[in-house]
Amino acid sequence: MNRFVRVLLGLILVPVLPLLGQQSFYTGTNVTGQLVLARTVNPIQQALKLRLLGGAYATRELPKAPYKRLRPALQVGRTAAPAMAGALAMPVMQSLPVTFAPGIFGFNALSHLDQRLANGGNQFSVEPPNQSVAVGNGFVLEGVNNAIQVYNASGAPLLAAPLSSNELFGVPAAINRTLDTYGVFPTDMRVFFDQTINRWFVLQRAQDFDIFGNPLNSSRIYMAVSQTGNPTGIYNLYEMNTTNAQRPGCPCVSDYPQIGADQYGFHISVNEFNTFSEQFVGAAILAVSKASLAVGASNPTMFRFQLPFTTGYEFAIQPATTPPGAGFFLANGGMEYFVSSIATFSSDSKLSVWAMYNTATLGSANPAPILTRITVPSMNYVYPDVATQRPGPLPYGSTLIPPGALAYLDGGDMRILSLSYAGGRLYTTLATQVTDESGRRLVGGAYVILSPAFRAGVLAAQVLRQGYVMARNNHVLRPAVAVNPQGRGAVAFTLVGPDYYPSAAFVPINLSSTGPAIQIAGSGALPQDGFTGYPGGFAAGVARWGDYSTAVAASDGSIWMVGQYIPNAPRTEFANWGTFLWRYAP
Repeated sequence: MNRFVRVLLGLILVPVLPLLGQQSFYTGTNVTGQLVLARTVNPIQQALKLRLLGGAYATRELPKAPYKRLRPALQVGRTAAPAMAGALAMPVMQSLPVTFAPGIFGFNALSHLDQRLANGGNQFSVEPPNQSVAVGNGFVLEGVNNAIQVYNASGAPLLAAPLSSNELFGVPAAINRTLDTYGVFPTDMRVFFDQTINRWFVLQRAQDFDIFGNPLNSSRIYMAVSQTGNPTGIYNLYEMNTTNAQRPGCPCVSDYPQIGADQYGFHISVNEFNTFSEQFVGAAILAVSKASLAVGASNPTMFRFQLPFTTGYEFAIQPATTPPGAGFFLANGGMEYFVSSIATFSSDSKLSVWAMYNTATLGSANPAPILTRITVPSMNYVYPDVATQRPGPLPYGSTLIPPGALAYLDGGDMRILSLSYAGGRLYTTLATQVTDESGRRLVGGAYVILSPAFRAGVLAAQVLRQGYVMARNNHVLRPAVAVNPQGRGAVAFTLVGPDYYPSAAFVPINLSSTGPAIQIAGSGALPQDGFTGYPGGFAAGVARWGDYSTAVAASDGSIWMVGQYIPNAPRTEFANWGTFLWRYAP
């Protein structure tokens, strides 16, 4: 608990990539019994109990960042610098003008103050916020780092106080400030509503630690699944040991879990890293029977694919989500799509499209899904540099000795950040370096709309439309896309730079066009002034920023988005981040 996870900087050779269109197949293993129902919990009762008990807020403490984004080692001859040798050139591109979104409904949602004070204050100061949102049945569920809150459609909170995820999962607090002992530190928050089984999901992963904060040789995933369609009701709590000691290169942690679903399966993709050396071992995909989860099975049916890192695309494999009212792919026994980008952290002009078919067998005692993959050409994308900020007051940084300077913001990397499947199309986003009209290298977003097909065992895909989202002289961070069944939606992100404090923004998108302007939904009021941007934090002069934004479609066709920004609101000593949650009707 006393260390930050370090990015592995050793060098390995990535094998030659397969030819475009060449199809690969993967077999997996029935691992039913590894995901176990452990207990149940009622969020409303937990939140009410916490409010009645109260909790002290320790003003002096050791802040804690979540684990750094782990990455595979770099290719031979490459470095992590943004302008590395051999990177694809990014030509001058057309920026989008910036305006304020007219008539947008939105509100301040969970902040660092909320997350820090949850569970009676027995939480760490955590930066950045990894935020996620789910919408359904008139409810909005937000999860950020180690806290959740449920809102109604008007933005009114329905829990008496933000609930820590430790309380939801029924595990010891991250830190007991009375006894000075350590518990469970979950990270990589993901929330989800599945309209086909009318259930809510909250998922996180954690490495195990002893009560003194020393890392142990084990890890696990925690997953809460509601018993009804009400996210404030009772949840079934599942646990899975993800140490995976039998896999060569493990014991491992399952880093950066991503979630999606098709008609039959709830899918979790993870990156597996050795617990102590942090050597990247490979990716894994878990397919869980939705029918098993809907009835609260003690041991839900589950199937696992272990994917060695052989082509460079077996990393951060993003599962697709399907908006309410859109059809799932039901042929070939049911199918879930995935997309991944290259993980060499230089540049590329290809994406991998994955398809898991025969997912209907997850409802049987002998599941037998099959996974296949192809590589398709796309536009160029390049490892982004850091983002600059607009100068402003630094209440925390100014107290340091010597005073801290205005930090850059972490620009992220090239992994796929979101994937939506509607109308037989895949809509995906990632970060990239871009070049504006003045020749400035900036952090921007990229979107790709793909048309996949699967016939007679053959997977194919082609790009229908693609483009970049960028603002002149400013940066676009962590783009996430969602569309409704008609293919109309939005790309959400943070807008920041010399002209804007970190702000929540979006651009409309559909199958045939992208909106003419970036629209600001939540205007930032101050620069980022959190502990990761100063000496001893994330990197010298570079602050962490949320590893992702989130966008989802609701049953009425509207798009709900959540993003990190800096509000004019109460803060803690060590961080001033907040999240803005807004609705857009395309």
